[in-house]
Amino acid sequence: MPQTTAEIIADVDATVARLEAYRLELEARPVAHGYLEPGPSDDDELGGGFRLPTRPALTRHTPRPPASGTAFSIAGSELLEPKTPLSRPLFNPQPDWLAHVLTVTGSEAVLAQFRAAAAGTGRLSWGPDVTNREDLSRIFPVGDSRTAALIGQIVQTQTVLLAQETGSSSVPFDLNALCPMPLDLLSLGPASPMTQTWLWEHWGTSRPLRQVEVMDGHPKKITNHWSFSFWSADWTPWPALRAIATQWPDLTFSIRPLYDV
Repeated sequence: MPQTTAEIIADVDATVARLEAYRLELEARPVAHGYLEPGPSDDDELGGGFRLPTRPALTRHTPRPPASGTAFSIAGSELLEPKTPLSRPLFNPQPDWLAHVLTVTGSEAVLAQFRAAAAGTGRLSWGPDVTNREDLSRIFPVGDSRTAALIGQIVQTQTVLLAQETGSSSVPFDLNALCPMPLDLLSLGPASPMTQTWLWEHWGTSRPLRQVEVMDGHPKKITNHWSFSFWSADWTPWPALRAIATQWPDLTFSIRPLYDV
């Protein structure tokens, strides 16, 4: 049976803890080899006995933390005016997907509001806004009654589909639900340099999050913590997380990248 992200994280943490305990055990054992026999010095007398071998100093390694990653607190900041990026946006055709665990802490009431606001479809609906009659009128320039009826039907059908898609809330944490991309950029498509620049500046990752899974604790335990795991493309979505922390000042956010997964 394939493992979930939470199970993989738990296995990695357990393996790292066992290896660290074994390393400390080996370090505490007496050294059986590695003694150095010093050569005679000018002060030694011939036939004057022998010297005990000396034990070389052992190099001590920095202890590794018991978990495969360090949690970082996320502080909100004032929204700044957009600036010209100093480097090109990171957009790889085949990105590296990095695992993370995000923990949100706060009162149960505010946390419930945040969970409702964070749920979404988990994807970006690329293409023009076909619920806008003005945009469709530019696509279908003929202004007769049949064209107007067709535009009305398209708008009605797409509005219903979008409502169903939004209500489905297929993922518990959707960056586009909390930090939405403007509709005019969605109409340009994912290959546009403008959309790639916006994603890099406002999300810090080039694609929506994948495999967003809630890490449930005891089902009967009431808690003010909400933890979930996700995978992001190439980098941790720092800009989006800082913007979200600013929008929700009553909550505390902590992100834990898992580079060993």
